[in-house]
Amino acid sequence: MTQLWLEFILMALFIIVSGTYLSRFGDIIADKSGLGQAFIGGILIAMATSLPELVTSISSALVGAPDIAVGNAFGSNTFNLVILAFADLLQGKGPLLLRVNYSHILSGLVGVLLSALVVFSLILSHFMNFNLNVFGVGLDSIILLLTYLVSVRMIYRYDQNNPLDAKDEEKENLNPEYTLNKALLGFAACAVVIVFSGYRLTLTADQISAVTGIDQSFIGSILVAAATSLPELVATISAIRIGAYNMAVGNVFGSNIFNMTVIFFADVFYRQGVLLQDVRIVHILTATVGIVMATIILIGLFYRSRRSFMWMGWDAIAAAVVYFLGVYLLFQLGLNVI
Repeated sequence: MTQLWLEFILMALFIIVSGTYLSRFGDIIADKSGLGQAFIGGILIAMATSLPELVTSISSALVGAPDIAVGNAFGSNTFNLVILAFADLLQGKGPLLLRVNYSHILSGLVGVLLSALVVFSLILSHFMNFNLNVFGVGLDSIILLLTYLVSVRMIYRYDQNNPLDAKDEEKENLNPEYTLNKALLGFAACAVVIVFSGYRLTLTADQISAVTGIDQSFIGSILVAAATSLPELVATISAIRIGAYNMAVGNVFGSNIFNMTVIFFADVFYRQGVLLQDVRIVHILTATVGIVMATIILIGLFYRSRRSFMWMGWDAIAAAVVYFLGVYLLFQLGLNVI
């Protein structure tokens, strides 16, 4: 048992280091290629830091652990949102959301929409026994991917048409000695490490679930999700430290959007059936916790209250409370699974 936990921690450390450098190389690639700030934070860096979730969920699907695959996606979303509460604490006095642009409301709402689509699909499949698939891939997963692609285009066009609203802070020119080719090679190397670490992390988590008797839904939604979301944590803290508040918030919302497409790719590699049909209904709880947290943060972003407590905005505090309540409920459900 000790060996399993040590391997899990080691693989998590590999993901942290590789994910951190992956984010940095992705930033350099975006800068050298001339892509805009909004694309860097909301799309490119978000996709880079979400690579551990993608690899881990695909690996879970391959080894026949659908609950870890789906739980990882939803759990990562809730963990990412609680990162904003931590970032609020780090950035100093006053709410963090006072310092960012309204443009993040669009990406935040897209994340809520994608999560709601999965909840709707779970309700149809589990309570109404309604399932459609195309070559073994659920129609709901395909709709998720198409909605993501349309939404990314919509967000990009909004940023292009509203440059003042989407404007981000100027960032420091980190690692100016890197060329575009060097950054691409570094990006690829980090991706290889993450692929290996994510696969081993999944196998270890599955074994921990079997040995301890804790449900796969809890393991995926909390343990694996927290490990694979560590690159987002590091990237967000780094952005806060250089005053790139829009970059930090954009990375979180962008990662949450991309995490929902992870379900599609996991479904493609899951050959025992249709992914969302075979998972437990408890994932509705995780998804709902994420939706409530995102809604609280979006209300805070729109309302922009200046009130705070212990340097944190009340929206960040409320989101954190919802997260830990959700963790407690999931843990209780995991212990009660026979």
